Amino acid sequence: MINKIIKNALYIVVIAVCCVGCSLESRLVGDCTETFNADNWQMMVGSGTGIWVSIEKQELVVIDNNRIVKQYRCSTAANGAGNKKDSGKTPLGWHRVGAKIGDNFPAGAVLKDRQWTGNIYKDGQDTQDDLILSRILWLEGAEGGCNRGGNVDSYSRYIYIHGTNAVDDLGRPASAGCVRLNPEDVIDLYERVETGMRVLITMD
Repeated sequence: MINKIIKNALYIVVIAVCCVGCSLESRLVGDCTETFNADNWQMMVGSGTGIWVSIEKQELVVIDNNRIVKQYRCSTAANGAGNKKDSGKTPLGWHRVGAKIGDNFPAGAVLKDRQWTGNIYKDGQDTQDDLILSRILWLEGAEGGCNRGGNVDSYSRYIYIHGTNAVDDLGRPASAGCVRLNPEDVIDLYERVETGMRVLITMD
């Protein structure tokens, strides 16, 4: 059932690939005009592997050769979607994985300033801190003026896909702008991802 819902949500990206001359669907979202269509996915990802993050569904989906191969519950920003610096929002549009951080770190490794502190978070451990755990995929904007450069630069905003201790919040917006995953899920995703891989973040 979940797979069916996600496939429906990806209609324009996946199913419409088979349609010649499909019309573009453009919409204004916040301060960024986003074009989300089959041709664009094909141009950016083609038959390779890409990541789609749905803010509405609170799902992160891995797509390979136009097929869904993995999906994870995630948590995007509590403040909603937006690309501006200091907004506390999750940026929209096309990104790429700019850096991978955490090779061979143990599950639950607590990261600060992209370095392992030496501490390991245990499930259920009592803490009020918003932790970054296990792995980091540091996102780099791919659209100048939208999520790259100036005061909308996702990389300089330190927008990550990362593991979180707030696993009870997965499936609803709760982060400060990053895309949170279960600490074990982010390790699984990390192994599937290469630096430079395309990431699309959309409202739907």
